[in-house]
Amino acid sequence: MKSIIKENLIKNIILAVIIILLIFPISNFLINANLDKALAGDVLVAVSVIAVIACFGNFAFTYEKINLKNTLQRYMAHFVTGLLMFVVGVSLIFTAILIKFLIGHFILIDISLILLYLACVGYDFWDLLRF
Repeated sequence: MKSIIKENLIKNIILAVIIILLIFPISNFLINANLDKALAGDVLVAVSVIAVIACFGNFAFTYEKINLKNTLQRYMAHFVTGLLMFVVGVSLIFTAILIKFLIGHFILIDISLILLYLACVGYDFWDLLRF
């Protein structure tokens, strides 16, 4: 059991670093995209749909159904949850930048998006620890 917790911790640290490193490239991309407010709103809707799908997949997954002794199943579980959490993180970056473009900087939005990502990470650990 301790090895899967360590693996999960490593996965989440790697994801956090990658997501943080993507903030500036995504920001630069959106700034250079010459979006008007209507188009930015449409992109925000599309990004929101992607985030909802990824959140649903992340929260629907459970470690209960894997065999902890099977290394392939453990790594597949980490890979799938990692991909979903990556998509959630990237979607939240897009959301933060687009909202800042549409309505200006509002710190409560940024805090809410960070808390949402932390909730995904927390759920990942909770699901792992409950069995």
